[in-house]
Amino acid sequence: MTDLVSLNKIVSNEELLMLDVIESFTQLKNSKHTQRSYRNDITSFFNTLDIVFLRDFGLIPYPHVVDQVQSFLSKNTKKDIQTSRVLNPKTVNRKAYALSAFFNYLIHVYGYQKNPIKHFTSLKTERRSTTTSLTRAEIIDLLEFAKGEHRLNETKFRNYLILVFMFGLALRRDETSNLKWNDVNFQQQTVNVYQKGGSYKLLPLPISIVLLLDEYKLKYGNSCPYIFHPVRNNRTKELNKPIRTNYIFEMVAKIAFLVVPDKKITPHSFRKTFIELALNNKEDFISIINATGHATVEMVKYYDTRDTLKHNAIHSVARII
Repeated sequence: MTDLVSLNKIVSNEELLMLDVIESFTQLKNSKHTQRSYRNDITSFFNTLDIVFLRDFGLIPYPHVVDQVQSFLSKNTKKDIQTSRVLNPKTVNRKAYALSAFFNYLIHVYGYQKNPIKHFTSLKTERRSTTTSLTRAEIIDLLEFAKGEHRLNETKFRNYLILVFMFGLALRRDETSNLKWNDVNFQQQTVNVYQKGGSYKLLPLPISIVLLLDEYKLKYGNSCPYIFHPVRNNRTKELNKPIRTNYIFEMVAKIAFLVVPDKKITPHSFRKTFIELALNNKEDFISIINATGHATVEMVKYYDTRDTLKHNAIHSVARII
C-alpha cells in the first residue's frame, strides 16, 4: 500500500522536470564544488535512463532501477586488465554516494519507495593522497618564476598572487577564487576564508603577503569586490566576478610545465606541498589543521606522502645504539 501511495505521489507530478528536482537537491549543499560534483554525477545517471520528467522515473519498475544503478556504476568502473583491480575506487564511491543521497531525498520529499543503492559496499581506496607534491626547491623555483614577471601587467601580478595564496595559505581553488577585499583585514593582518563545507576560517596573513596584496591593490584598485577577477572578458565583458577555477587549473599547469615539466602539478599540489613542508618543519598536527581547515588529523595524515624510510623514528632512536 505504501509503495502504491509513493508511486502515485511521484506520477502526479506530471510537469516537474527531473533536472529541476536535481537542482533543488544540490542547492541543499553548502559548497559550490560539492553542488557541481553531485549535479554532474546524478544528471549523468538519469541521462542514461533518458529521463526528462520526475513522473517518467516513477513509472520505472523498482527492480529495473536497481539494475540500472548497478550498470551505471559498473560502466564507470575502470579495472586493471591483468588483475581486475579497480583503478578508480574514489570516483565510483563518489558517484554511489551522490546517487544514494539523491534517492534518500526523493524518499523524503516525494515519497519514493526505497533507496536502490542503500546497501552499496564502498570500494577500498588508497589511504594516502595521489596528488603530486613539490619539493622545497621546486616550489621556490616555481614561485620565483611567477614573481619574475609579476610587475609586467595586471594579469601576471594577479596570477602570481593566486599562487602565493594557494601555497602560502594552503587554499583550495574555490577558496582562492572567492576571496573578496572585505575578507581581508590589513590592520590585523588576517583573511577570512569561506571554505569547503560552508564555514569560515580566519587565517593570519604573513607580512610578505600583506605587502604584495597592498601593492596590487594600489596599482589596480579594488573596484571589483573579488580580489582575483578576470582582467578581460571578450565574450560578455563582465569583469566583476570571481576568476574561474578552471582558469586557475590551466594557469598552474602552464607555469608548472615550464618549471617542473617532469611532474603533473595541479592547484591542489600547493596545498599538499604546504602540509608536507610543515611536517618537515616539525609543525604539530593542530597548527597544520588551523591552517588547512581540515576537521581531523586523519586528513593531514592522508596528505602526508613523504618517504616513509627517510622520515622514520628509527633513525633518531638508533643513535642510542
